Amino acid sequence: MKLVLRDIENFPAQVHLEADPGTFDVRFEGIVEVDRVAVDLDIQKSGEEYFCQGAVEADVVLECSRCLTSFEETLDGQTDFIVCSHDTWAEAQAEARDNEDYVLMDGGSLDADISEPIRQAIILAAPLAPLCAEDCKGLCPKCKVNRNEQECSCTFDDTDPRWDQLNDLRG
Repeated sequence: MKLVLRDIENFPAQVHLEADPGTFDVRFEGIVEVDRVAVDLDIQKSGEEYFCQGAVEADVVLECSRCLTSFEETLDGQTDFIVCSHDTWAEAQAEARDNEDYVLMDGGSLDADISEPIRQAIILAAPLAPLCAEDCKGLCPKCKVNRNEQECSCTFDDTDPRWDQLNDLRG
């Protein structure tokens, strides 16, 4: 996803960017596919640095952590990064400032590939254990059938044999 800063004349500025469906790659377990990504950025300029803050919205296909079926969801995240030239980044590194939030401009142009901070915002917005529904029954541990779609005849002994002696005491 490219941020073209040369088209912006006055700062502070607001920019809306969208990635075409299927073109944004997140590469994260649990996220099967990214359909659409929209970014709204507020950009401030200070010297040769462009401070960007904004909201990220992504329509994604997730894999349910219980039943392993795919389902669609919209993720809302936040991003915060600085776009700078290679010289400014080198100065920041020399001053031992944190460089993780920096995005370098392409060569001498005012273009920057902001895919990585957007990817990170999507990953942080994703649930740790995505569920297709709150009452998802998951897969049967024995026969692996999706218990949301059909019932299985598997039986489970929920007693722990280590408690048998206490049960004997109760009579």
